[in-house]
Amino acid sequence: MIPTNASDIEASISEADRQRAEVHELLGSLPARALTWRPDESKWSPIGHVAHLCIVNERYLAALRERIDDARARGGSRSDGPYRHPRIGSWFARSMEPPPKRRLKTLRSMVPDPTLDSGDVLQRFAVLQGELRSAMEDARGLDLGRVRFGSPFLALMRLSLGTGFALILAHNRRHVWLIREVMARDGFPGGEGAATG
Repeated sequence: MIPTNASDIEASISEADRQRAEVHELLGSLPARALTWRPDESKWSPIGHVAHLCIVNERYLAALRERIDDARARGGSRSDGPYRHPRIGSWFARSMEPPPKRRLKTLRSMVPDPTLDSGDVLQRFAVLQGELRSAMEDARGLDLGRVRFGSPFLALMRLSLGTGFALILAHNRRHVWLIREVMARDGFPGGEGAATG
């Protein structure tokens, strides 16, 4: 959901917390062979999807944090809503929602290293979700529609703070859906019912 007024930030914070708990519950107790299992060489493992989220979220959070700090320092662009978001950014955030309608080619800079330590990846995801929560809290009172930042991956795309938050949350949901898809595949070593979480 893209925030349209100040009260929507609470729902976004709750969603960030829920996602952190969901990923931990879904993957936290799986054996290493299940976390790193891939249906084939062209697909990502469950932990590969989380590693991808870490890469993307870290870059978005750095851009969001810089813009939030700058907007607070300047003391302008304050509002409790309603917020007006750029159409292209709003469309892009909504396009990330699961189930994927179209599979997108991943930029090379977003492709996870398949040899990363699973425990480190899960811990990093939890830390980044905490940083997302903190950024949302620090954005309270700012005009989440007027304060804009540049996408760290698509130089021409300008996003509002609100669409930036919504994009991260939707992208997380998309990849949790994809993780469940991997876990439901024949041959997944987690055993029956592993995908039900």
